Amino acid sequence: MPDSAAGAKRQISRQAIVIVHGQGQQRPMGTIRDFVDTLWRFNPQLGPIPVDGRPIWIVPDGKGGLYDLQRITTPDHNGRRTDFFELYYADLLDETPIRNLWRWMQRLLWVDPADVTPRMRWPWSVMWLLSLLALGLLFWVLLSIPTLLHGSWTDAFASPHAWIAVTAIGVALVVLLLPRFFDGFDWLKVVPASVVFAAIVLAFGIIYFDTPVIWGAAALGYLGYFAWNYLLPLFGDAASYLSAQTETVRSRQAVRERGLRLLRALHDDPQFDRVIVVAHSLGTVLAFDLLQILWHSVGPTKENPPSPEGLAALQAVETFATSTPAPWGKAEVERYQALQWVAYHQLRLQPPRRAAGRAPAKPAGWKISDFVTFGSPLGNAQFLVADGRKDFLRMKQERLVPTAPPQPYDIKIGPGFIDTGRGVTHHAAAFGAVRWSNLYDSFHPLVLLLGDLISAPVAGAEGFGEGMVDLDVKVMRKGQFGRLFTHDHYWREPNPGWVPPSPHVTALRDAVGFDRV
Repeated sequence: MPDSAAGAKRQISRQAIVIVHGQGQQRPMGTIRDFVDTLWRFNPQLGPIPVDGRPIWIVPDGKGGLYDLQRITTPDHNGRRTDFFELYYADLLDETPIRNLWRWMQRLLWVDPADVTPRMRWPWSVMWLLSLLALGLLFWVLLSIPTLLHGSWTDAFASPHAWIAVTAIGVALVVLLLPRFFDGFDWLKVVPASVVFAAIVLAFGIIYFDTPVIWGAAALGYLGYFAWNYLLPLFGDAASYLSAQTETVRSRQAVRERGLRLLRALHDDPQFDRVIVVAHSLGTVLAFDLLQILWHSVGPTKENPPSPEGLAALQAVETFATSTPAPWGKAEVERYQALQWVAYHQLRLQPPRRAAGRAPAKPAGWKISDFVTFGSPLGNAQFLVADGRKDFLRMKQERLVPTAPPQPYDIKIGPGFIDTGRGVTHHAAAFGAVRWSNLYDSFHPLVLLLGDLISAPVAGAEGFGEGMVDLDVKVMRKGQFGRLFTHDHYWREPNPGWVPPSPHVTALRDAVGFDRV
């Protein structure tokens, strides 16, 4: 990437990498350490790797808003020091998750099939089939209750095969409980709890082989167990954040306020020259919202006009975007992102803006250079966030959601995103200066759990515009699971000793650009 003249005057001496975790029952600092290992401690792109990895220091974090969070900082490397921060928000989305998930699932089921993206039509159909199956099993069991109450529940244990099933249930319970109480049986933890419960359900079906409705009840119970232990922890946060309902407004506001507090603190800290936002899964939606809100308050808008150098760099981005017809190929996207990088450099070097009265001056430059997403549902925004394709198109045109390149400032004046009269951008023009790289893993067209079902590409006319990089990476898990549900493995290296680097890990490192100048 080319250097800007301003960048040559003051190189990046300190940068912050903000990790925004995904949905689920996350623990504070539970995600950031893996990222530090991948991007810093065992990254061969930065030079030879020491046996125990590159050194780090863990120090109190006064910017993240939680005492449970710590900042991880590195020594100088090529004249640059890096600090890792985690934006943790799972504790703020823990209210009424069942009700939120129920309402969200209803909304997804009743979406117009024409508004479901082609990539998600088969998974959406499977969700419908499973919902109808669960509903059918429920009615079958409820209608059979009178008959079951008048029957004998113990007669089924008289057959020889029933005692085999009882033995199987006992073994399953031993496998489930022993590792929880005795350290010597830790090796049994390799058996997932869901497999153990599936074996118990199957055993009950064998016992009551002559009573088919018991099979239905057992299957219904297993579906309930699976939903409670897997779907609710995994998608409850998504339902709470993606659905703007009465009961979710407060939690959504709290999540955004915490995120803005961190990003503003980094922006106002003169030590930092560059900020990279790295987000996973639901965290990509949150980070996307934060970029727009932050740009509106501290970006080169009418509240904070850019310097002449910053305006010229933004105009170069605008000129390229408006003169290059879609669709863009790899060369066009690379040129666009090179111009974004120059615009970021010029904006970050703006002098402090004057404050009213005796208040101290605040830094004026925009410091976020890169937005890196992976496992992101934003590619399905037309039915996850908006109410269909037409509504999503309207939201983009009305600048409710940022696009790359940004939407026109005023279509009556021209296609550019800069107000030529005042020399400022509009509030949804963050991707005039922020480079967006998106990693996704295509799932198997029939076996949906092979790959990443949640992720999707974000570029193109049906997405968020032409100006971002979409990378279809084939994520591999460590051990025997291979390609099974790779959603949480974009930043994990399956190869022992970190060599050779896996392609999906290399793609993530390239997108972050640890040493980019």
